[in-house]
Amino acid sequence: MRAPPTSTEPPESPELALDTLAAALRSMAEFAQEQEGVELEGFRLQAEAWAQHVVVAAPAPGAPAGAPAPGGRRDWHGVRRFVREYCRSSAAHAQGVAADLREVIWVFVRNFTQAFATEEASDERLRQQIARLGRLVEASAASELKREVVETVGALTQALEERRARQQAQMATLGATVRSLGDELATARRDGETDPLTRLANRKALDAYLEETVRMFEAFREPASLLLVDVDRFKEINDGRGHVVGDAVLREVADALARVFMRRSDFVGRYGGDEFTVVLRETALADAARLAERLVGRVRSLRVPAGEQTIAVQVSVGVAALERGDDVRRWLERADRGLYAAKAAGRDRVALGGYGEEAP
Repeated sequence: MRAPPTSTEPPESPELALDTLAAALRSMAEFAQEQEGVELEGFRLQAEAWAQHVVVAAPAPGAPAGAPAPGGRRDWHGVRRFVREYCRSSAAHAQGVAADLREVIWVFVRNFTQAFATEEASDERLRQQIARLGRLVEASAASELKREVVETVGALTQALEERRARQQAQMATLGATVRSLGDELATARRDGETDPLTRLANRKALDAYLEETVRMFEAFREPASLLLVDVDRFKEINDGRGHVVGDAVLREVADALARVFMRRSDFVGRYGGDEFTVVLRETALADAARLAERLVGRVRSLRVPAGEQTIAVQVSVGVAALERGDDVRRWLERADRGLYAAKAAGRDRVALGGYGEEAP
């Protein structure tokens, strides 16, 4: 008999399962949604603590500091409880927001319905008054007709004043309702376009802004420049110092970006991982390069806490101007070539995309 064929796939290991679970916990932290009564930064720290507990049997959240899990055993019940509570809390918050939006819309509908009903009743009263006046014209004496005309004019004037006052009150109420609904929708949109870790714009918002900038350039030929910013040796920081320190580095770099690029038209976003993007409208290449140099210097002065020590941070930047015939892909490719040139030249510097030259 032939021996059964042997599999060429490597056997799955317990370490791989632990790493996968830890990665899932860290993804929960990175893309965490709002929760009732839960501060996002505290939640992320707690998720990272559970990930460390799963990978290296560090103390579970809530356990005494420095007390490793007995015999290397993990608190699997605690992990399940943490994940389930997050899912429950996030779902409850989402349902609450949806319920609030529905209630605002129903207020809007009820106000319109009430307004129409009130106006119909007022119009019916006026129709009856005018019909009575018509009958008097045919059959009544002049004195009685005059008295009825005066009463009808008074009724009309009063009805018009009441209608004007009602309409003003209804418009004020509806205006407040629409503003409230608009604020809710704007907040939801901002949350959907914001990177949860750095609070900068996310990739979705970046893609839309790049497309819009290219279209504006084609129409008006206003200069525009693009910066790709990469944290130097970030993998060494993340692996050697831990994800908590790595996240702190990304937040500090994001803060430096926001402080250097402060115009309303300056778009600053997270491109992905340890890369950031800056889109500068109405900015020539030379001006963009000078701003990039300012960013490199600002980041160079950062000192990020890492336990009892602090670590220095550096970034490399590629800069590219938007040129005729460019689409978003070609523009990004030139900026990426500049970033690659800056890395190849020793990092912690700026290079111009497409030319391989260090910025002046």
